[in-house]
Amino acid sequence: MIDKWFLSEVNEKIQKRKRMVVLDPGQTYRYLIDIAQKEGYTVLQTDPDATREWQQVKEELFLRYEAEKNHPEQAVIFYVTRPKNQMSFLFDYCFTHGCIDFTYPEEWLKNKLYKTTDLQIHYSNKDLLTLAKLSVGKDLDWWKKILQNLEEPLSLETELLPFLDNPGRYARQIDKDVYHLFEQKLFALLGQPYSRKPPETLAKEVVRLLFMKLLNKDMDYKLRKIYHKWIDSHLYLPSLKKYIRDFKIDEDINIWGVYPDHCFEEIDKRQLKNILENFHNKSYVKEKLQWIKNRLNSSHAQSFIPSWWKDIVDLLSCDTRPLNEANDLQKTTDFYTGHFYKADRAIRNLYRYFINDETVIKPLQEYYEHLNSELLQNWFEHIDAYQSGQSGFLPRLMRSAEKKTAVIVGDGVRYEIARFVAGELSDLLEIDKNIMWAGIPSETEHNMSALYAGEGEIIKLHKDREKRLSELSGKKLTFKNLEAVNETENSDYLILTYKDIDSAGEKLQMGAIKLFSEFETVLIEKIQMLVKNGYEVHLVTDHGFVLTGLLSEADKIPATVTGPAEVHERYIRTVERQNNPDWLEFEQKYGPFNYVYVAKSHRPFKSVGVYGFSHGGITPQEVVIPNFVFKSKKSTGHKLKVQITNKNDLKEVTGEIFGVKIKATGKAGDLFDSYRDVQILVYADNINYVSSNIVHLRTDEEMNFEFSFNGKERVKVIVIDTKTKEQLDTCEVKKSSARDLGGLL
Repeated sequence: MIDKWFLSEVNEKIQKRKRMVVLDPGQTYRYLIDIAQKEGYTVLQTDPDATREWQQVKEELFLRYEAEKNHPEQAVIFYVTRPKNQMSFLFDYCFTHGCIDFTYPEEWLKNKLYKTTDLQIHYSNKDLLTLAKLSVGKDLDWWKKILQNLEEPLSLETELLPFLDNPGRYARQIDKDVYHLFEQKLFALLGQPYSRKPPETLAKEVVRLLFMKLLNKDMDYKLRKIYHKWIDSHLYLPSLKKYIRDFKIDEDINIWGVYPDHCFEEIDKRQLKNILENFHNKSYVKEKLQWIKNRLNSSHAQSFIPSWWKDIVDLLSCDTRPLNEANDLQKTTDFYTGHFYKADRAIRNLYRYFINDETVIKPLQEYYEHLNSELLQNWFEHIDAYQSGQSGFLPRLMRSAEKKTAVIVGDGVRYEIARFVAGELSDLLEIDKNIMWAGIPSETEHNMSALYAGEGEIIKLHKDREKRLSELSGKKLTFKNLEAVNETENSDYLILTYKDIDSAGEKLQMGAIKLFSEFETVLIEKIQMLVKNGYEVHLVTDHGFVLTGLLSEADKIPATVTGPAEVHERYIRTVERQNNPDWLEFEQKYGPFNYVYVAKSHRPFKSVGVYGFSHGGITPQEVVIPNFVFKSKKSTGHKLKVQITNKNDLKEVTGEIFGVKIKATGKAGDLFDSYRDVQILVYADNINYVSSNIVHLRTDEEMNFEFSFNGKERVKVIVIDTKTKEQLDTCEVKKSSARDLGGLL
């Protein structure tokens, strides 16, 4: 506010004669002169180091001369930093033109405050002048609140984070009087008497105090507000993380007595180990689980909450009691797809985080296996009703399919993966979450053959499966890898192979777990893109998989067979019939073998090779597989259409440059459908080599764009909605074989 008072008085005094003097012997208000210069005033100032009379007289004469010679028409402020009785050639300006006298700076300020607020002033002169600096840029209400003690003159909520972020820079850049006031607040916060300390030292002490109060649940409302502001700030987050790295948490801290929105991963890890140490105390675990849920539900510190806490909660919250009501295989399957799949996903994620920390993962795996044994016991009680639904699935689907159908045929897409993908897309797409039971043994060669052809046909080569599917479907199918599909795709019937999950599992075993989020991202992005392109997308797979986790030799199932046999992790092929009540028998011809046996267990057979990912058995994790359908949600009616209007011109283009015209059409007057943000993508050989800027297209508006063929003879142009990624229009652009004669004909 002081800046407004000062400028107002300057304007009043200088407007008639364009000259005035600001007398400030103590240079108390030099910052106001800087503000005047920014407002466009010319300032000529005296040199405070000129102390001899002849120097002062000469200086004032030259300043007066400069004003009259170089600034005759400009408003000039003479800033005089000596007492009035030492002035010479500038003295008469004080009386003939005007003067603001800061000889007693606090009195000038008090007069302003008395006149504008009519409030008593209880601050010392020194503090009052410091408050004046803080009032710059503020209004009169600020002064009223300060004088009535309704607001702090310097707010820790505003100033603390910039200070902690870079204490040295903060101290250098802020006015020294304001910084001194700020220091006093920090020492009051610390409960220490004021002393001179480097800003870096002071910052470390403040952070330690803040962290200790956080760990002891001892923060007042204001300090918690500052903490929340810090942990939610992108700007100051790096400095917070550095302080956390440098902070040592006491061993005897009460790990359950901290705020749930704390920022210490070390506390999270201690809490997890504490839960595991008390795993058999159900009431204790239940109580702490509620504490963890409160942490997960916190509106703050989300970036500091380890993602594995959600997996711990999902695993420990898995309730198998509904299995008591599951009296057939379908009901057991429903329990798995409705509830238990979350435990599968949780333990997979926990393997990812803790596979190298046996003290953590071992009790978690044991807990999961206890849950899984209850599921498997019920499952195998009803296994006689098991019947695969894979045989001939793709031929049946494609025979009845309408145009713009895409099928993603995954390899090893476990049900929990498909559910996660569906969950990420549920707000955008309509999804049917159907399932199938896979064939036995649930391994790629057998089950892919069943999907592409039918029961009894074993087709070893993938290209031969595709050929067989084309024959059986009676339609022209386009086969591609999922990663190769982009916005240019317009085939009527797509079969898209996605082998990354199973391939990575076989090559990397448990090391592949870290890649799963990337595999899921590909599925999410490609499904969304295909639906926006107008496709109905089906997601199916050959089989799921079992994770063996920490596995000892004693955990493996002895593969004791009679006669010639082929032993795999999850199944055994034999020539002769075996007699083992713990195995399930399937009569199935394969080479010299006549039977397939799988164990009534999720554990692998003792066999040659590494263990980690395994498939081929008959557990729900392997054979309850997704048959999901993703469709566009029924439109709520975006009435604005965007089309390419010069398609005929683009059929034959002469030269290297071609123009694309687009136009938006729709009903006028509809506020929410009166515009669309669109972009033009240009593809050559299925590669997007150039794109337009994103444009804001309104109803009946037309826009023109120019692109180069980039040396290609044929390209494809696609118009998309940049928000929804919906494909709005497309056309092919072909370069003419005729020469461009430049208008000579």
